[in-house]
Amino acid sequence: MSIDCYYGAYARFDTVSKRDAAVLIGSDCIVGDTFDIQFRPYKGSTRAWIVNAFGTDIGFLDEKTSHRLNVLAAREWTLHAILSCVSFTDQPEPGMYWGEVALLCYDRSHESDFDTFVTETAKLIGKGIRPKVDLETQGIASIIQSHGTWQPKQRVPFPDTNKNTAIIKKSRGTLDFLVQKSREGNKGCYVLSWLFLLGLVALVVFALKGCGVF
Repeated sequence: MSIDCYYGAYARFDTVSKRDAAVLIGSDCIVGDTFDIQFRPYKGSTRAWIVNAFGTDIGFLDEKTSHRLNVLAAREWTLHAILSCVSFTDQPEPGMYWGEVALLCYDRSHESDFDTFVTETAKLIGKGIRPKVDLETQGIASIIQSHGTWQPKQRVPFPDTNKNTAIIKKSRGTLDFLVQKSREGNKGCYVLSWLFLLGLVALVVFALKGCGVF
């Protein structure tokens, strides 16, 4: 809920198509990454689009959430979306990728405090921990009083799934850690991330050979 200077919520995003959603599977979209929010028309209405650090659209939010964020943007608030999970539903065919982001939006009068809160929240989400971000007055006050280091103890469950849906990303793994370090300029981790990927490819090929595919 929105109180004075802050709005937080977990929100589902959908993708345009299975093909367009390919970026979600790669290393350009890691759980815990903080994305931008942009507003553009889609199917007759203005939607909030989630855009990764490399300028690629990863999905759009529903009309109601998009409208709320657009109002906050008009008030010149800072808007962030943290990737919380990526899911795949195989019905109806050909299936679709979707996911959830944690929306953290705030008045710039307390930007430094909330910037720190966003960073700490992103770290938890990257570990597969989903802290409550829909905060009451006391929680918002605690963020400001602690200069962003306070975190709520309440946790939010992952989206419900069924036999047709699977969550394929909900925390960071070893490869994600290496990719993040390479983003920060660690060339050694960049090389290791590629070696890790090559090792996975070799393992898959070996398994397929064992099954007589090759």
